[in-house]
Amino acid sequence: MVSIGDAVQEDTIEKESSTDSLSNEERGIPRPRGDAEANLNEGPMMVCLNKNQPSWFSRNHSLILRLRLFALAALILGWWVSATVLHATRHRWIVQTFFAWFFIAIIAFRFIPNSVVTRPVERVWNPLVARPFFALPRYARYGLGWLALFAIVLGSAFGFKLENVRFLLSFCSMVFSWGGRQLSCSSPVTNPR
Repeated sequence: MVSIGDAVQEDTIEKESSTDSLSNEERGIPRPRGDAEANLNEGPMMVCLNKNQPSWFSRNHSLILRLRLFALAALILGWWVSATVLHATRHRWIVQTFFAWFFIAIIAFRFIPNSVVTRPVERVWNPLVARPFFALPRYARYGLGWLALFAIVLGSAFGFKLENVRFLLSFCSMVFSWGGRQLSCSSPVTNPR
């Protein structure tokens, strides 16, 4: 049988065990480091000062993030300007411009809302391009799509200064595109019955 004294003793044990589960740092007791006398004199004061006041980096985290992003954008812009101005890399200005302004736009749109760009584009695109294009019959839209694809293939084949391989480039790109179409359409269809 359990007496009342045992129950009181169990409660006391439970209370002691719950306070023992706290670490010394959570109780406010610093971890001893170096000289024991110096820890006795400096420890409690350091805990009180550091416990109530967060560090400068944690207080200004958003400012640090913004400054890092602006510095990265400035670095990319500086690379683009120097790469465009230098005579040795001037012939690659299109690729450099595309990549530099793409990454600068990614950084800028972390601070600029998307609606600043999308609403004006939508106001121009819908009445001038989307409505007239979808007013065309479906087969006319298909024909325009095939014509655009054909222009891309011929532009990629004949847009380069390779005199000997233009026919080969155009032939290979057409065989590749038509062969891929044939392979995707000729897959065996299984009858579920």
